[in-house]
Amino acid sequence: MNEEITWGDTVKISPNAPAEYRPEEVAAVCGIRIVSGPEEVKATGVPDGTKLYLVEFGDGNSQEIPEYLISKIGDTTV
Repeated sequence: MNEEITWGDTVKISPNAPAEYRPEEVAAVCGIRIVSGPEEVKATGVPDGTKLYLVEFGDGNSQEIPEYLISKIGDTTV
C-alpha cells in the first residue's frame, strides 16, 4: 500500500487475501477504524493498531478488510 487510503477511495483486495475477503475484487471505502485493545484483537484476528477498512463491493455487500490486504486504485467504478 503506497498511497494513503481514505473514505470514498476505490481499492482492490489483494490476490493473496483469504477467500472470505474476496481476493482481487474492487470495492469502495466507506469506513475506517483502528483495532485497539485485547477484545478487538480477539474479535478481529488482527494485531493491535491495525487499520481496518469497511469496504462496499459492487453487489452492495460490505466487509472490514485489514489495511495490509488492500491497495488504492484509480477512478474505477465499483
